Formats: sequence, structure tokens, C-alpha cells
Amino acid sequence: MTATNDIRAKKKPGPGRAYGYPVLAGVLIYGGAAVGITANKEAVPAAHASAVKLIGFAEERIDNTTGATGDQYVKIEKDVRIIPLAGATVANIGAAVYASADDTFTLTAGALLQIGTIDAIDADGVWLKTT
Repeated sequence: MTATNDIRAKKKPGPGRAYGYPVLAGVLIYGGAAVGITANKEAVPAAHASAVKLIGFAEERIDNTTGATGDQYVKIEKDVRIIPLAGATVANIGAAVYASADDTFTLTAGALLQIGTIDAIDADGVWLKTT
């Protein structure tokens, strides 16, 4: 499934890392959604066909659907946050996590790109550490 609105994820407190990237022409990135970059370092949603690496989560919504590449920039956060990941157990802590869409995650690689690893599982849910 692909995000249809901004995502508000619970995050671990502490300093995160943020990076700015130009957004590819014709692209909408939702706040809190997983983001990748193209070979030319342009930001795209995680499941975009041109994504070559997933790098984190959009800090806010960026709508570049009518703009040229680079008309908008997105700040991408690398941190530890709660994600929806069905079926994960404590035995999966440290396992690689892959994104099949900008808001959908799995432990099965297939042809998907890795977004991070499971940092912890507790009463709140599955905590992802972006790589």
C-alpha cells in the first residue's frame, strides 16, 4: 500500500540526522513516509521505480507534482521510529527491513530495497533504525 496522507510515527528521543535532497519532477512525498533517492540523488517515494537506495523518512509533505526536479527539497530524517511490521518477533531484532511502499514494510527482501534494521520490539511496537 502507498501512503495517501502524512504519517505520524512515534520516534525515540535524541538527536537524529537529517539530510536535504531535491525532489524529482512530478513527485509527491508525504510527511513521515519512507524516501529513497535515484542514481542522480533526487528524492522519490520508497517504492518509486527510479529509487536505488532508501535513506530515511520525510520530515514533512513535499508536493513537486507540477514542478521541475529541484524546485522543491525534502528534509529526510534518519532515526529510530515505530513502523508497521506484522509478524516480527524478538528473534528478528537486528534483521534487515525492506520497504514495498512508502508506508509498508517487510522482512522479505525479494527485489525490495532495505530501509534499515529492527532496533527493538516492545509494548509500543517494532522500532526501525534507518541505515
